[in-house]
Amino acid sequence: MRKLLIFLLIIIALAFAGITYATSRIDDVVTKDDLPEHVYASDKTPEQGIEDSVLAMFNPLNTEDEYDLIESFINYVIYDSVKKNINEDYDPLGTCDTDACTTIITTDHASIKYAYAHLNELDQLILTVSIHRFNYPSFDTAIHLTFDIDIDVDIANANMALVLTLDSVYLADDEISESFLDRLLGFADTKSIEDSVTTGSLDLDEKTYHYTYTYTP
Repeated sequence: MRKLLIFLLIIIALAFAGITYATSRIDDVVTKDDLPEHVYASDKTPEQGIEDSVLAMFNPLNTEDEYDLIESFINYVIYDSVKKNINEDYDPLGTCDTDACTTIITTDHASIKYAYAHLNELDQLILTVSIHRFNYPSFDTAIHLTFDIDIDVDIANANMALVLTLDSVYLADDEISESFLDRLLGFADTKSIEDSVTTGSLDLDEKTYHYTYTYTP
């Protein structure tokens, strides 16, 4: 009996150690300080931010880098899509500190806290989505989706075409294979996710985002 008890205690200890190791491996904390303040603390509405970012690309006097404008544009699209189709109370840099204001969506299993875009040194766009789980095993982690950017701005004809194509996906520091990502997407309502994007079109089968614009004075 004593040996059985010792064996069970060892099994429990190993189980806890395994869970601790697994959660520490995916540990990746994102805070509201990582969010683009010019988007989330702006007096502009997300719609105004989207329009201003696009129009700036056609302004010959604009000195802001094209890729920085794309980063701002995508962040405004994310914020606009969340506010209109997921959580109208979402305001992570506002004065409200309730869960509805600080969390995009909460499920029985985990919460999505933040989602924002930022550039890497290769001028690729990284979409970071932070995930938090309150219940045991609790953890903070993040998914990082890296996209190649293809931008074509025709100032003479006032046309713009933007294509983002998924290059890689990481859970914290561990890369996720495309086949595993496809299996995960198989459990999701991909049509609902695609329809929640308010500006441009998201294609989860092709793993691309498309946006076209023609300026009309």
